Amino acid sequence: METTSAGGGPGIGGFLSKILGSGAKATIDSIGTAIDKIDKSDEKLELQLKYKQLLMEIEGSYLNYENKLLDSQTKIIDSEAKGESWLQRNWRPMLMVICMFIIFNNYVLVPYLHLPLTVLDERIWNLMELGVGGYVAGRSLEKISEKLGPVLVNSRKKR
Repeated sequence: METTSAGGGPGIGGFLSKILGSGAKATIDSIGTAIDKIDKSDEKLELQLKYKQLLMEIEGSYLNYENKLLDSQTKIIDSEAKGESWLQRNWRPMLMVICMFIIFNNYVLVPYLHLPLTVLDERIWNLMELGVGGYVAGRSLEKISEKLGPVLVNSRKKR
């Protein structure tokens, strides 16, 4: 996704679409196109500079938001891991063990032993997909937050 030539180049359009939606991105892109059509070069350069600064501010705000979101998610996971209750610290792994048992039972144990298959409701499968996805995302976030956090902080300091 690219913005117009007055825009910030590749990548910025992706931020704009994600932050503001495709309609707002189209509007901002049309501003860049209008700037490109200005005949007076001094005026055009000044507007292009302001336009690029605005896009960079939007991108910076978005990165700041993502950093805060990552921090808050990390704090939640950390507080669960450091919780006083055994259940609070272990509910995610226990949920994964239960999900894995259900999958093992339905797709390995039951066919192998020629037992009648218990059909699970579709909502249970959806819940398991959500749980597994959330668990994997949470664990991944937990592992990368230690490495990504300092990088984001350092990039913010350089501005």
